[in-house]
Amino acid sequence: MRFASRYGRMVVEIQRLIAEEYATGGTKVLQQAVLARFEPVGLQPFERELVLTRWGGKFNGSYQEMDEVTIVPPDYRIGVYDSVQQQEQNQWPDELRLKVEEKLLALEKTEDVIVLPKTTVPAPWPAYDGYQGSIRQLLKKLDEDGHNLQDVLTYERASQNRQALVDALQSKLGGFELEEETPKEEEIVA
Repeated sequence: MRFASRYGRMVVEIQRLIAEEYATGGTKVLQQAVLARFEPVGLQPFERELVLTRWGGKFNGSYQEMDEVTIVPPDYRIGVYDSVQQQEQNQWPDELRLKVEEKLLALEKTEDVIVLPKTTVPAPWPAYDGYQGSIRQLLKKLDEDGHNLQDVLTYERASQNRQALVDALQSKLGGFELEEETPKEEEIVA
């Protein structure tokens, strides 16, 4: 489950550290500390729109560009936390992940945290995730079949997040084409 916070680097204590200290200087940890650390990275475009709609005017103060007129978008202030990703990284059991989600869902009432919905953009075609061709071939197929590249990019980021493909889709959306692979001629020296 993904969550967003109004604070870019918000930390929520889920479970506190419980340890026994001994006179010999030793320590026995009875319960490890578990913290939910939000980071201001990884926000998908559709999630960003949801967050800005929900908290649009609730960010205290704003930075300005060098021209002293243009306001810096508040993206650096929006923290993201993914409990499933943290479970995989920290090798948590399901019970601990559910405890984290329960605590963060309780914080949703304070307006500081919201639950981010899963992507609603479907795959371009049913077997898209198993496509075996090159990136160039995939982009050509997407063009020929008339798929919306922005939707494909959103789906790719939310599902497999293959960086090379994400970069290629961003370049294509920006109006850049992938360079043609031209075979290099070998020079024969006798």
